[in-house]
Amino acid sequence: MTQIFLNSLVAVLIASAFLTTAILALSSEDRSMRKVPAKIRTTEVRTQRYKNTDHRS
Repeated sequence: MTQIFLNSLVAVLIASAFLTTAILALSSEDRSMRKVPAKIRTTEVRTQRYKNTDHRS
């Protein structure tokens, strides 16, 4: 009986923590897009790799 009660209490605590996090994330004022650094390949890199593949007779 005690184990069922403790398991239920843990489940309620986890659910409330999840809901609190979700509510805070959605109600946050600073939801602007953030710039994330990313590597972008240019077309020059792709064409250099396949430059000498045309072997016509």
